[in-house]
Amino acid sequence: MFYALVRGEKDPWYGDKSQSTLWEEKKPAANRIHPTAKPVELVERALRNSRLVIWSRTCSYPSDGFRSTVLQQSDETIRKERLILVDGLQAFARESQQTMKTCLVLIRNGIRRRYEAAARCVIIAAVFALCFASAGTAQIQPSPILTDQLLAQAAPDECFAGIGQPYPAMLSPGVCPSGSVPKTNQAYVWGLTQSGTKLWFGTAANVTCITPGSVQNPTPIQTTTLVCEYGESQYGQAHDLPPDYGDWRPPKAYVYDTATSTLTDKTPIDSKFSNTLGMRSAGTMGDTVFIAGPALGKKGVNIFAWSSSTQHYLGSCQVSSFNNIRQWRLINNVLYAGVGNETGGGSIIRWNGTPQQPFDTSSSTCGFEIVANLPGEAAYLTAFGDNSDQIAVSAWPNPHGAGVYLSPVMNAARGLTARDASAWTRVWEPSNYEPDPVTATAYAGGAIAYWNGALYFGTMNLVTGGLLAFEKVYGTPPQQQFIEVFQNTYRAISIWAIQSPSTTPTVQLLYGESALPKYDPTTATFVSTPTGFTPLYSPSGFGNLFNGHTWSATVFQNRLFFGTMDWSYLQGEGRAPPPAPGVIQPSSAWGADLWRFDSAPGPAVAENLNGLGDFLNIGFRNLTVSPDGQSLFLGTASTGNLTPMAGWQLWDLQLAP
Repeated sequence: MFYALVRGEKDPWYGDKSQSTLWEEKKPAANRIHPTAKPVELVERALRNSRLVIWSRTCSYPSDGFRSTVLQQSDETIRKERLILVDGLQAFARESQQTMKTCLVLIRNGIRRRYEAAARCVIIAAVFALCFASAGTAQIQPSPILTDQLLAQAAPDECFAGIGQPYPAMLSPGVCPSGSVPKTNQAYVWGLTQSGTKLWFGTAANVTCITPGSVQNPTPIQTTTLVCEYGESQYGQAHDLPPDYGDWRPPKAYVYDTATSTLTDKTPIDSKFSNTLGMRSAGTMGDTVFIAGPALGKKGVNIFAWSSSTQHYLGSCQVSSFNNIRQWRLINNVLYAGVGNETGGGSIIRWNGTPQQPFDTSSSTCGFEIVANLPGEAAYLTAFGDNSDQIAVSAWPNPHGAGVYLSPVMNAARGLTARDASAWTRVWEPSNYEPDPVTATAYAGGAIAYWNGALYFGTMNLVTGGLLAFEKVYGTPPQQQFIEVFQNTYRAISIWAIQSPSTTPTVQLLYGESALPKYDPTTATFVSTPTGFTPLYSPSGFGNLFNGHTWSATVFQNRLFFGTMDWSYLQGEGRAPPPAPGVIQPSSAWGADLWRFDSAPGPAVAENLNGLGDFLNIGFRNLTVSPDGQSLFLGTASTGNLTPMAGWQLWDLQLAP
């Protein structure tokens, strides 16, 4: 335990006078961080003796990326204050023979912006025992091989004058009247596709604030980077939106021409478009571009089409039997998409239209042919096999059926048809790995790709997904157990590779856990339980427990890239508890991760760990490769709306010279 105090300050005693030099605290029965980790209560007691309010941060494990252990703030008053994390004590880390990779300093009071120092503040650093490295782990520090160029980003589209207040008109683009600030609502590049030199994409607004069904009447929140007005939103009230949709705004459609470096708003004047939750997917075949998303209020899926060459809007169609649409893929000159069905499960659909008539409005499916009926909601697709004669798809539960599915072998010239709809095989499901049957129901299939003869995929784990599943079965835990239940039911992403899935599958866990907490309802405790797998390289999340979504994957320059959603900024801002007993990220690592596999076998290498320099970029939502193979285009997901850094971004990544 080390204390750092401002010169001249006294070190007062705040503990009781009855303490001896021997402290006894209960040791956890199981610890996901390290088997010899000491109870955090020991350090908490030491800090309580010397501070009225407790903060602490410890080093991150070299073997676990930016994983680190902290004590929770134990004084309720400080929970309401603005706390900013800054990296520090690097010299101490070096002198400690690298047993501490990065230590964190928490500075209280006087903080107004990131990295701004407060005068005469007391700095406390709690350093735990040795942080052990393990063999075969992924690299911790980024080793980038790509250059990055910001092509376009969302612009402020509203003036915010306070929660529940009217929105003053902008004086000029990005300039608001006195008493209000610019607000950027469009948060995600939710669907991204390319046709020639043109990048087409659809957006979603204020996704962080859209909480359908989770809370009946959410309490508005405002931070320095984000506001969620919920039911007090003037826009929501004017458009008769329920409180959990109060921050919704109509999405946008854009085209960015890489040949001319121009961004053009192609949002159509179409009532279906202005009544779509967000443009969650996009696909291209030849000159025809599709952008689609779930209808507002779960009333089907809306699909929109354009001619890429002329940028002419071709019209729209709604399929009421679908409730979601996530990804499109062009495979052997056939365009497929994954959808969820209103009655449960999901489907793979193929486009059979023409550029002149993209939709058959007389058909209940708008002319799309259903080529797969799956128990789960089809999400991510990839061509499978050296001849691309199969399709692999990951699925979300709807309400069940999460996992990875493989199509029958198809005639590459004909593609899949309705005759193949019932011939798909599930090759992986969460219960193969997750020992807790309730937590397993919260898993979803994430991004997926075929590379070097194997099928690679990751999981999707909503931040509160495990907690909500627990509450559905066992009820809401008591307040004093809430964080314990959250931490024992939360799961970071696991990364997998399957060799020969269509014959004799060999399943490898690349990043994950050999044991996970399983709830025992008879004793109301969580017990560390083997998963049946040993991770080949490192723990979950590429060693970062804040990686909750495997959001994108693609092969670029003969390497496999994965983009994640990293929610560490939300926890650092105090809007969520840590994912495991006290885990937190250094502020320098807030933001989405981009990881790459350079060769197989071999661990992943960190390409970027901080949202490409913007900590509000919590997700790398979309990846697509240019036709010439020279550019990796990336669309982001932002969790802010009140700063110039807020809103979606579109990036061009290229192999460095």
